[in-house]
Amino acid sequence: MPIHSTPFGRTVITGEDAKAFMRTLKQGRGNKAAAESAANGRKLVAEFAARGSVTIKLRDGNGTRIPD
Repeated sequence: MPIHSTPFGRTVITGEDAKAFMRTLKQGRGNKAAAESAANGRKLVAEFAARGSVTIKLRDGNGTRIPD
């Protein structure tokens, strides 16, 4: 089996799966959702650096804000 994992979270990929994984890392392209998520993360980092804290407002699957 080319993928081995342990109860402590370590995962080892070998064989053809390892080659495919390395190709994805080198040549893969992110999708729109990944780009938006990274942009939001950069905003949070900038806010944290400036204020020392961040506020995250939760929303359900329909976009409705979840009350505090």
